Amino acid sequence: MNKYFCSLPWIHLDLEAGDVAAGVSPCCWFKWTYLYEIDPDHPSHEFVKKHGIETAMNQPAFKQIRKNMLEGKPTKGCFRCYDEEKMHGVSMRTGANQMYDLSKYTLNDKFLHTKYIEVSLDNTCNLECKMCNSEYSTKLRRRDELLGNKVHPNIVYDPDLLDGIDLTHVEQIKFLGGEPLLSKHHLPFLKKFPNYSQLKLTYNTNATIIPNQETINVMKQIKSLDFIISCDGIYKYNDYQRWGSKFETVIENGLKLKDIFADNVDWFTFLNTFTLLNLNAYDKTKKWFRLNQIPTLSNWDQGGVLSAWHAPDWYEEWILKDNDYPEVKNYFKRRKYNPEMWNKFLNLIEVTDKMYGTRLEDYNPELAEQLYKNQN
Repeated sequence: MNKYFCSLPWIHLDLEAGDVAAGVSPCCWFKWTYLYEIDPDHPSHEFVKKHGIETAMNQPAFKQIRKNMLEGKPTKGCFRCYDEEKMHGVSMRTGANQMYDLSKYTLNDKFLHTKYIEVSLDNTCNLECKMCNSEYSTKLRRRDELLGNKVHPNIVYDPDLLDGIDLTHVEQIKFLGGEPLLSKHHLPFLKKFPNYSQLKLTYNTNATIIPNQETINVMKQIKSLDFIISCDGIYKYNDYQRWGSKFETVIENGLKLKDIFADNVDWFTFLNTFTLLNLNAYDKTKKWFRLNQIPTLSNWDQGGVLSAWHAPDWYEEWILKDNDYPEVKNYFKRRKYNPEMWNKFLNLIEVTDKMYGTRLEDYNPELAEQLYKNQN
């Protein structure tokens, strides 16, 4: 083991359904475009459909990643874990190494076998989250077009691609967005697995959908279920960022899911993603969840248009006045004012307010006031 070793490239599949994506990546935190920096000739999703998942996992780029890790060398595509470890001491990498101890195996640059699958079944979603795009939500095509961003078509990961791999070792499946509980591919995907009694399922869900009875019956056969409920702040802070959701409904449905699967739930939490739009409500959000004895974790937008890493000095100073937490301070360590990205953030507010007939000041009046004061 070394500080760059991660078990995931040997036993994990991140099944990418993107229209231009590589089809499979080492993990969901590894941006697939870095595969092409390692090997410009790395195959596309079409290669995966033609030659199969395991053949794709033994292409030169994946072999180079494993070789780097065995030799204790960093891999550029793993930067998010490196950053998380600098800020918080833990990351997906450290968690994966605890969960999957591969010390009993003699590892080389080849894929071992599939223990863990992460999959975006498709990009069908019923929300228009401001930090998202049409690659992950079909509802965001119009907004992406107005912003001049790439507009993605319908994207589907064919469950039949699993027929070409050995699923007997699979212990964990993590469902990512679109919204997995809305996807018509969800149940067919589950039915591919031979042994429910050894499976743990993890759902990243917006908690706007309660599964139908057939799906509930199948999910109740699973060994254990984890639910990560997306909820970005409290009340209107959430509703503005996660457009189409209602905070009270998210809480109600999330707790309902926990109750329906009470005999199966192993881990359950609400996940608040903090961005430029809602970071000023960090203290209020932490206190609300603590007061209501509801578990919550924090996620930080890193590098996107809504990332506070691009904010000017005044924004950090303003946030820390009422949100002076170590984790917030750590988040700002990477901050460097980027005027171009900051202007994209302001444009996003302008475009979406016009599109939805909303006003920022009706949802986050504190932020609206600061923007007016510091932009004029």
